[in-house]
Amino acid sequence: MGGMIVAYLESIKYVGHLWPVALIRILLGYKYISMVVYRLQSGYLEHAYISERLNLSEEQVVAPSLYFDIFKNLVQSQWLGMTYLLVTFEILIGVSFILGFGVRIATLLGMVLSIHIYMFFDFQSSPGQIYLFYIHLLFCLLGAGRCLGIDYYFYKSRRGLLW
Repeated sequence: MGGMIVAYLESIKYVGHLWPVALIRILLGYKYISMVVYRLQSGYLEHAYISERLNLSEEQVVAPSLYFDIFKNLVQSQWLGMTYLLVTFEILIGVSFILGFGVRIATLLGMVLSIHIYMFFDFQSSPGQIYLFYIHLLFCLLGAGRCLGIDYYFYKSRRGLLW
């Protein structure tokens, strides 16, 4: 445990130039967690909001039609499981971004979520989803968990692509 704290403090010294990226990562993690709290308080798990949104956006999707039809049938038949899956993924991404642990894996998951929201749903924020995809891509390429995160401890001791 002591080595992890030392590595956390060393991350500021050696990859301190990534502090703006780390700040954005932590704020985005907070945004993911606050979105989960909002969804839980608003009854998101008790109503088929995802299925309704897919029905509303059928005319204006960016996704290929065959993929959209398969995705729509899957989501509409299993909407409760998909809703729990979405909330679970958002919790995992949020905690990972705040702690800086497993950020590259979380960014891959975030890229999949943001590109699906961009392609399938007619939200007002859909143009913002493509920018969120690029932010996740940037975090993945830079290894954003190394600065002010637990990933630096593993990067220092194991040196791999995950950290």
